Amino acid sequence: MTSYKDADATDPLWRPGVTMTTEAAPRGDDRADEPERTILLPRISTDPVDDLVERVRPQLTRVVDALQVAAALEADGHTDRAAQVEYGYSDVFVLASEVFRRMGPTSPVVDEARTSPTAGRDRWNDLRTISHGLLYVLPSAAFPAVLAVVGRPGLVLGLILAGTLGWIYSGVIAYSAYRLLGLGRPRSANRLLRMAALTAPLLGMMAGGAVLPYGGLSLATMMVFQLAYQLASTLLMFYRRELWLALAMIPAFLFGGIYLVSGGTTQQRWAVGAAAVGVLATVAAALWVAQTASRAEEPAPRDPLWPEASALLGVAGYGLCSAALLFHAQAPYLLGRLDIAAAAVPLILSMGFVEWRTSLFWANAVALARHTHEPRGFVAGVWHMIGREATACLAVPAVLGAALLAGLFHAGMLSAAGAVMTAAHVALAGAYYLAFLLVGRGRYGWLCLSMTVVIVLHTGVGALLGVAPLFGQDGRALADTSLYLGSVVLLQALFALGLVPVIGQVRHYR
Repeated sequence: MTSYKDADATDPLWRPGVTMTTEAAPRGDDRADEPERTILLPRISTDPVDDLVERVRPQLTRVVDALQVAAALEADGHTDRAAQVEYGYSDVFVLASEVFRRMGPTSPVVDEARTSPTAGRDRWNDLRTISHGLLYVLPSAAFPAVLAVVGRPGLVLGLILAGTLGWIYSGVIAYSAYRLLGLGRPRSANRLLRMAALTAPLLGMMAGGAVLPYGGLSLATMMVFQLAYQLASTLLMFYRRELWLALAMIPAFLFGGIYLVSGGTTQQRWAVGAAAVGVLATVAAALWVAQTASRAEEPAPRDPLWPEASALLGVAGYGLCSAALLFHAQAPYLLGRLDIAAAAVPLILSMGFVEWRTSLFWANAVALARHTHEPRGFVAGVWHMIGREATACLAVPAVLGAALLAGLFHAGMLSAAGAVMTAAHVALAGAYYLAFLLVGRGRYGWLCLSMTVVIVLHTGVGALLGVAPLFGQDGRALADTSLYLGSVVLLQALFALGLVPVIGQVRHYR
């Protein structure tokens, strides 16, 4: 008796051991002399992983490691929960490793060139991004002179209202313009930016009208200039004209510094005049750049030009919560405590550095995905990278904060509350690095929820403990700023927790 296999042994669904024995042919049949045969039939697999292997095999003909399998599974909608419930594996990465093992050897491929993520980078572009922090600070040098003209009544309210509106408006406009640019619609993006630059003064007039009873015409005028500057500077940064922005505002910075050191009515007028001229020059430069860019060619639209309403609401909510996070802690001290009010300067100066390191993260993560073959190693590498970059984003404002504290101490203006508030803003730089990563994954809901929780905790616990900030009472200021520092550390933890489900998904980097 002889045996043979009717099933293909290379078939991953084939299993040995299922036999069928044929009976001998009856007497008189032509096949009577044929021997009895044993036929091995394929067993139908009941393992869902085998089905998954066959389903993904066509799209993974050139797969070289389990990390590529994980990317394909994630792109196909498989989650850790699905891996647990449907396949019995702890997460997608373990499932991917098993799928890769069962796929067997694949066709040889030539691996991609393993170049450094920083190779070929434009160093000037890096410096341009880092300079954003300095550009954010330049107008603030004229603030003391503007304060002397506008006066105290309603000033804090006007600053917060204009700053919040500008933060939200510029964020939504920049997001929409970059999306249009990504869709190949440069002229549409240009029209949107021009419209925003032209309507910003109108928005400032409306906001200024709301505070007229509190601060008068001078405060309303300041709000108009503030909003005009925020949107015009957004346009110039969009078109990479940071140098133009700096040239427009350097005179205001210099004359503001002179007034801050020497005082005097003449110096005050020069500082305010330079600030006003600088804002007007910024708006003129922005419109000029926009006019030049409007000549770009643009094909007929094929995709929706506007982002989804949920995305715009997320961007607007993120801007509102970010403004509230900063302003609710700073507002009580803006006019009475210079050392606490100045605590935000190291954070603002370092924001360009934080933006730069965030942009490098994505390039480094792609390089890590190319060099790493094990999913677990990739996740560990990503978190190691985040920890390293977050530490760098804390170190830079820490150095700047130390210099600020040394200057305040030398001038006899430093208090314990000022030192703690500076530490809180240093911690905020690390929080914003994590926030930018969450923005890159579109997790606006988690961002807004986390910041809302922190703001409520800071204000609520402060009210319960009776440490609401009051001018001239350093004990309460120290308790309030310490509570704010603790809330920022909590915010870092919440942001990191929000990254856990998304930052290690390899499909984003393959």
